[in-house]
Amino acid sequence: MLIEDELKTIYLNYRIKDIVPFLIKLTPKEKKETAVILKKFLNKDWGHNHVSMLAALACSTHRDEYAKLSPGYYAVPIHLVEELFESYAPEWLGNSYPFLRNIDYLKVMEWQQKGYLILDDEIAAHLLSESLVSEHTAEEILFTYPETLDAHIWLLFQYNSNITYHYKNDKNWKVFFKDLVQKNKIDRLKVLKSCLDAVSLNFSKDHNTWFLELFSYLEPSSQEILALQENLFSVFHASQQALFVPVLKIISPVITEPDFKTLDFLNATATLPSLHVKNILNIWLQTVEKIAKNDKKVREEICLFVLPVFMIKDASIQTKAAKIITKYGDLGSEKYKNELQAYAESLLSDPKKELEKFLINHNNQASESVETEEPTSWHISQPISHIEDISDLIFFAPQVFSKNEPNDFDLFLDALLRFNTEITEEHLIQLEPAFKAAFKVKESVGMHHLYATFFMAYALLKLKKGSPLLNKAKKEFPALENWIGKRTPLIFKAYHQILLGIFDLLKQGKNLPLLSVANHTPCWIDIRILIDQLKIYQDQKELPVPFDLQRAVLRVRKENFEEAQKYAQKQLSEEYVQLLEPVFDPEYYRNIYDKSYLEGNFDRKLGIRKIYKGYVAEEIPELTITIENKEIPGDASLLDHLFNSYHGIYDQDLIRILYTAPYFSGSVFAKKCNETLSNAVYQYDSRTNTEFLDAWMKLNLPCQKMHYLFLSAAMFSKDKTFSGTAFEAIIHKIVSEDFDPGILGIMIGEKISHGLVTVKRLTDGLSGFIGLNASHNQAFEKLLIPILTAIDRPVFNLKKILEMYYELLHLNQSEVDGVVAARLEEWKNENNLKKIIIKLKTNERKTL
Repeated sequence: MLIEDELKTIYLNYRIKDIVPFLIKLTPKEKKETAVILKKFLNKDWGHNHVSMLAALACSTHRDEYAKLSPGYYAVPIHLVEELFESYAPEWLGNSYPFLRNIDYLKVMEWQQKGYLILDDEIAAHLLSESLVSEHTAEEILFTYPETLDAHIWLLFQYNSNITYHYKNDKNWKVFFKDLVQKNKIDRLKVLKSCLDAVSLNFSKDHNTWFLELFSYLEPSSQEILALQENLFSVFHASQQALFVPVLKIISPVITEPDFKTLDFLNATATLPSLHVKNILNIWLQTVEKIAKNDKKVREEICLFVLPVFMIKDASIQTKAAKIITKYGDLGSEKYKNELQAYAESLLSDPKKELEKFLINHNNQASESVETEEPTSWHISQPISHIEDISDLIFFAPQVFSKNEPNDFDLFLDALLRFNTEITEEHLIQLEPAFKAAFKVKESVGMHHLYATFFMAYALLKLKKGSPLLNKAKKEFPALENWIGKRTPLIFKAYHQILLGIFDLLKQGKNLPLLSVANHTPCWIDIRILIDQLKIYQDQKELPVPFDLQRAVLRVRKENFEEAQKYAQKQLSEEYVQLLEPVFDPEYYRNIYDKSYLEGNFDRKLGIRKIYKGYVAEEIPELTITIENKEIPGDASLLDHLFNSYHGIYDQDLIRILYTAPYFSGSVFAKKCNETLSNAVYQYDSRTNTEFLDAWMKLNLPCQKMHYLFLSAAMFSKDKTFSGTAFEAIIHKIVSEDFDPGILGIMIGEKISHGLVTVKRLTDGLSGFIGLNASHNQAFEKLLIPILTAIDRPVFNLKKILEMYYELLHLNQSEVDGVVAARLEEWKNENNLKKIIIKLKTNERKTL
């Protein structure tokens, strides 16, 4: 019988007793043939069972081949494996974790004793670490084979194993090590040193933390800590900051010992003050102060080492460092005063007062803050160059569909309209790269797909002979007039209507400009340019495409309207001047649309959202905006379509919609808040939100209520890029005349009070900007007053806001706001707030 037929017979009939005799009799050549058969049938016609597993084990020429042929996990028939090993054991067996991971550690050790394999060190560490899950006792695991304690147990410190896992029945490697040390079965100092060596391997946070815990669990003596102090110092060079506090606690009892290497410790921890991690700095400052108190020789070094702490805008940390300097610093040292002066601008009020004698210009008023340069504009509007000729159009066209930038298609469409009658079949052949780029958009959604559909329709209209690509596109893309689907957002339907109107003009061979193409970044239209373009329509006795005109009017920048109106009346007939009524009549939109949509001021509703973690339901607070999607008539305006568009709008389309009606973007922000920022758990689409916020900031418009709400949510986003952009936007706008810090403060305070966000995210974001300049300091004070007013009860980390408020009062030389004073009276008995409230009240008396 052929090898393949015999193996099939054993496998398909599951003749398990026949598989080992079959494998034993195979020659090396036949084993290779069997491996090929397994590759052919496994995971296709055959599933895995004991027969296939044993065949893979016996016939694989190396461990990687076995890993590919074997199942991810399958119970191993030990008696059959041992029967096979009596005649044949693969050379690679001791290096194969995919096989050995399913075998008990003691069984593997038995096979090694019998000469079946030579166990790889890393695999030995894995198997030993996992042996606690077996039914064997600790004595059986540790003492059956001398090699376990002589060699394998030390491998646990060298490889990233499962030693950190806590098994049932109190089987825990920490307990095992302590017991072995106490019974003198292994060397105690070697265990302690190996713990620190294991940390230096830097496998993972859990791994490193576990070994430091084992070090402490063994209760090292002072002599042992001193013997290993250099190993402990090396931990401060690890990437995981969570290790630093445990090491500082371990070292603390011996820092005053004669054999403690103080300078080595200071050098090892020199980077800690720059970490800006409060719990690390607290214990580090306590440690170095203890050293300074005990050793006069290193006081100057310590006072220099603590200086970087002043870059952190935290009052308690700065005060601790300042007290170390005033207590142990040398007032006569000009060098030290010069070093300290570099940090003077970062000093908060109380630490600055503490260090007054050390500061060179300490007689200056504490309220003096260094003015910085005026912040640069977020975006300076620039003219947009339109496409000048057909050659530029051919060059520009591919990027319209490959890059998908918001303004590109408008420029492209405008050029098509102006050059339509001049575009020949030769030009269309040269547009082949653009057709290919547009064809790739066939699987996309939204306006990008709409634009590609339009372009394909235009190509089919103009290129009479067609082309293989266009014939294929005809099948892949819908007809332009049929692009709308059942769930298409209303705003997309409006853009579809614009394109249908433009397509009709192209079919008629009209040479007209696109009215709504922007001529200044990011989306603005100059009213005089719009008037000139309308003049072209008037001269050709053509009325604009309705939604194109409406979009153009909504994009007009509000400036120089009096002169523009006179210019329009001079250039245009009464009929065409009437088309610009929405621009020149300030009450036009107010007479038609709901005020809440025009001003972006919708009601907010606090509610509860139920989320599920595993099978457990949890209720979280949620703040939503009450904005509804209304039915609109067939002849509804572009703004009606915009105000009633909700889901299904993403990425660049969101920016296109924002730029459709820049002055009326409140509803768009409301919908984004409801979709992605209504609670602290389900926050997604951060990249889109970041781009959206940046796009709005480029408009340089006053904030509406929904913009404040969006900013208040963005500040607390889990995504650092998004929250960072929001803080930048606030820092940029907060000193503007048209920005109201009070509105933003109320919204932030409500979120904190209702548990939607944490205080720490706010204070971390703002602390670096305190003292930036006088204007910002005053604006930040105005921001904190409504925040404190809106917080109706002491919340976690409220002290941080009060400390920031205290600092601003000093910088601004102002007194506690009356409403805030009432809140302080309510909170005065809160233990963690007593000190800061007393300081605030003292400040109030000083200013009276």
